[in-house]
Amino acid sequence: YISILNIIQGEVDPTQVHKSLQRIRERRLAAFIPWGPASIQVALSRKSPYVKTAHRVSGLMLANHTSIHTLFSRAMSQFDKLKNRNAFIEAYRPD
Repeated sequence: YISILNIIQGEVDPTQVHKSLQRIRERRLAAFIPWGPASIQVALSRKSPYVKTAHRVSGLMLANHTSIHTLFSRAMSQFDKLKNRNAFIEAYRPD
């Protein structure tokens, strides 16, 4: 990961959140990039009076990670296979 943002809504004890983050950092449960700091941001908010939920706590995690390279590698590999077979090239050749 490059960075992580956690948004926690509801009845949460900030000390519990801090202890959980410490455990994640100490046990290296999330693999962060070696060239930057391990950035885990947390935003705590009260429960919305307008949205009714059955749960005491709800959360959202937004993560920015470097796994996009596998998607690009696969797309490039597929393109190379099509290019080697000259597939779909006839539309771009001059008459």
